[in-house]
Amino acid sequence: MEELQAIVENQILDIKGRGEVFHREIDRGFVDLFLKNLKLPNTIAESIVELLSIKKRTSIIWLSLSECTGCTESFLRNEIPGFDSLIFEVISLDYHEVLNASAGFNARQGIQDALKGEYILIVEGSVCVQEDYFATFGAEGMSGREELKHLADHALMVFAVGTCSSFGGVQAAAPNPTKTEGIKDFIGRELVNIPGCPPSDINIVLNLLYAIIFKKAPNLDELMRPVWAYGKTVHDSCERKAKFESGDFVQSFDDEKMQEGYCLYKVGCKGPYAYNNCPKVKFNSRTSWPIQAGHGCIACSEPNFWDDFGVYEEPMKKQYTYFARQKALKDPIETTQNIQDLYVFDKDNVIGIFLDTQKSEIIYQGKNILQTSIDTNPKNLLQNLAKKSKLTGRLVENYQNYFKPIYDKNMQFSDEIVLSENLADVLWLTHFLVSVDDEKEPAMRLIKEALSFAFPQISDMDFSVKIQDEKIVIDASKGMRLPLCYILGGLDYDGIAYSMLATLCKSIREGIGKYFVDTKIDQIVLGGNLTQNALVQEWLIKS
Repeated sequence: MEELQAIVENQILDIKGRGEVFHREIDRGFVDLFLKNLKLPNTIAESIVELLSIKKRTSIIWLSLSECTGCTESFLRNEIPGFDSLIFEVISLDYHEVLNASAGFNARQGIQDALKGEYILIVEGSVCVQEDYFATFGAEGMSGREELKHLADHALMVFAVGTCSSFGGVQAAAPNPTKTEGIKDFIGRELVNIPGCPPSDINIVLNLLYAIIFKKAPNLDELMRPVWAYGKTVHDSCERKAKFESGDFVQSFDDEKMQEGYCLYKVGCKGPYAYNNCPKVKFNSRTSWPIQAGHGCIACSEPNFWDDFGVYEEPMKKQYTYFARQKALKDPIETTQNIQDLYVFDKDNVIGIFLDTQKSEIIYQGKNILQTSIDTNPKNLLQNLAKKSKLTGRLVENYQNYFKPIYDKNMQFSDEIVLSENLADVLWLTHFLVSVDDEKEPAMRLIKEALSFAFPQISDMDFSVKIQDEKIVIDASKGMRLPLCYILGGLDYDGIAYSMLATLCKSIREGIGKYFVDTKIDQIVLGGNLTQNALVQEWLIKS
């Protein structure tokens, strides 16, 4: 935070030193909202107010490509500081096709004037990189891709506002007749993605304000999205989350439980797969948001959301999506059988992972550094959940009512505590929680089903990963309630299997990352009969 304070103060000194001081009144409430949402200390509030009150308004060029203007509509609904205050006190909106007061050559002159100084480029809409005639501009007939490249090359910073400019959006949905895509690869430079269809006004304005104040982008995730806004799933902050965890789901859209706040997962909500802060910032001056209004999240801030998430009013099922059908036809899964041996690349640094029905180990310099323990008796799990809290008690009650054959079968186990140090046994246990089928090798059945699941998204099963006594400690016990939640929510066996296997691999990778801060993950090698499919190895390395 001292670095940010210094950036602001140095700008103030520079502006005063050059004598380019502009005197304006700045709404302190706007600055307080900015600091609160981005979790910045109030100690820098006065400096920010002073900077904005004397700083020349930042030039903004807003370029509209293949889009529906929904992002502009959201931008216009900003309440604090209000759109009028924003454009008169903080930014100079020098070009925006929808909002320009001028037209024709006079409007285009705004771009030429902005190019003479510093400006931030905001792009709304996807770009067609193959055809010249899409989204032409002005009397000179410059194509959208030419305009985008020219402006991006000279911009102080580039913002992709909306899912279309961030990832391609609905225009890029299969079969993508206009061959459009997000702007990142085309412009070939750093940018900030603000996805959503549309994103909230708060996410647009506050991220823009961060760039204006601190002359840089906020912390970004791997998809170039600001972490403060896209660091958690919609599910994490949803007002209906407690109902998800108690297994109380809306069964249909005419269900009276809708008004009682029951979870919408069973009628298609994709909140567990979507990263966005919609539950906190909402829309239209924080009036409401889709889940509050009664419709599930459609994961509109995720790449390929139109193709990858199937129909929007059912849980994720592979047979419905264009993406899944094409993947099955064009890219059949190839398996590599009998990966049994541990191959050593470097005897001092290699990390070997064994996962099989007998043991799970992470071997480093000849020693096992993995510690895990779980009671694999499904009867004990259900009884402990029933007694733990009202929430989990309700979950077990719903599980018993809706899946009585599976529940009854699990309750036939003895009361014996069956502790296992084999992390892979969570797969075995998961099978018994979601299936009544007898299997000779339930863990292998679960892996096979997981690898048939077509979606790249994962709903984490909430494993705890920490370093203790020079060991990687992975605790899966808390996460074992989630297979019950998902089966009650309508997710099929293969989807639950995928989430469990992917969580296991992700937890192993997270543990290695915590244990070896500087160790390259590509040094992982595998052994054991649960790694028969090459995709498991890929998950361990990349998940």
